[in-house]
Amino acid sequence: MAGTRLSRHELKSQDEITTSLRSFTEILEARKKEILIAIAAVVFVAGALMGWKAYSGRRNAAASVQLAAAISAFEDSTVKPEKTRYEKAAAESQKTIDTYGSTSAAVIARYYLAMSQERLGDTATAEKNMQEVVERADASMKGVAQFALSQMQAKHGGATKAIETLTQLYNSGNYPKSAVAYDLAALYEAEGKQKQAEEYYGKVIIDSPDSRFRQDSEAALKRMGAAIPAPPAPVPAKK
Repeated sequence: MAGTRLSRHELKSQDEITTSLRSFTEILEARKKEILIAIAAVVFVAGALMGWKAYSGRRNAAASVQLAAAISAFEDSTVKPEKTRYEKAAAESQKTIDTYGSTSAAVIARYYLAMSQERLGDTATAEKNMQEVVERADASMKGVAQFALSQMQAKHGGATKAIETLTQLYNSGNYPKSAVAYDLAALYEAEGKQKQAEEYYGKVIIDSPDSRFRQDSEAALKRMGAAIPAPPAPVPAKK
């Protein structure tokens, strides 16, 4: 209350608070320059991050547009002869890679570059570029690239390499297993390895009974004189 004397303890506490506030004020004054620099640095970093985010967004958008041009060229079946079509697709894909190399669009562009090179007969370079896609892409794109790589390898006589690639892909689960199992079975059959061929044809029937490869797998087993496994019974719907 007003007019009440402060005790010695209260006077001491008040004096300590006053002294602390004065010391803090003196520290602020003495280190004003450092504090202002620190604040400016924080503002600069925040601004830089916002600027980079905006720049990155614009760059990714531009990369997507360029990638679309590469895909469109690859898919445009109206362009004749096909050599011209794939040369254009390769050029647009390479442009995407050269201009936007650090983006995910560039990885996809390399896939279309490899596919175009394969169509143009440059198998060695196509396989090299497709392998790079396998190494750099995310899980979903990696699976697509591995499957395409296996087809290139099988087409050009590399059955052993193709089987190795497909086995890795089958185990990873990054691509529809029925398609991978069917290709593995067909390669094993072509190599005269009937036991392995039967195993993978059987996997198609048992693990993917609704697959479009089931009928061909059953026909292959019949052709080989092997037993056709019964697919699992459908699980009854819960009431």
